[in-house]
Amino acid sequence: MKTVTKLSLILIVVCIVATVIYGLVFVAPPQSTVPVVVQPEPVVCTMEAKQCPDGSYVGRSGPQCEFAACPSPNTTPPSIRPYDSGVHGTVMLGPTCPVMRNPPDPSCADKPYATLVVVFRSSDPAHAYAMTRSDSLGRFSFSLPPGDYTLGAGESNLPRCNHPEVSVGPTGYATTTVSCDTGIR
Repeated sequence: MKTVTKLSLILIVVCIVATVIYGLVFVAPPQSTVPVVVQPEPVVCTMEAKQCPDGSYVGRSGPQCEFAACPSPNTTPPSIRPYDSGVHGTVMLGPTCPVMRNPPDPSCADKPYATLVVVFRSSDPAHAYAMTRSDSLGRFSFSLPPGDYTLGAGESNLPRCNHPEVSVGPTGYATTTVSCDTGIR
């Protein structure tokens, strides 16, 4: 009888060990030895601008998309005066039809878009340098000193507009098109 009890005990221990090994190998989630790096999602802020007490404008920036601080009263704001240089452009909105056709349907072509247009110096994308509205034909114009600029358009998150970069020389006007995506597909 002792042999049967001993045999039963060994059989029970073997079953328990086999169950634990099976659970570790086949049931438990695999443990990764490579550290997983979670990338934060990029933050995209709207191109809104806030007018400061000194008359200049600031845009949204940072991970919370807060308005940048207004310049201190001790600094001299940049003056916008008539220059012999600047940028002319058009804001276009498209697509305007839910299905693209081949050949393209002329009634589905991108349309001019009347909206807010803001200019930022490329070296200071948080502070709006100048702003205006495009007309009913989508046209806008800025008289600017020579330099590199980024343009933004729109008054909310939609439609999403690209941010073209333009270089303004000492004379003449650069030309650009700001394309706004309606999201229609």
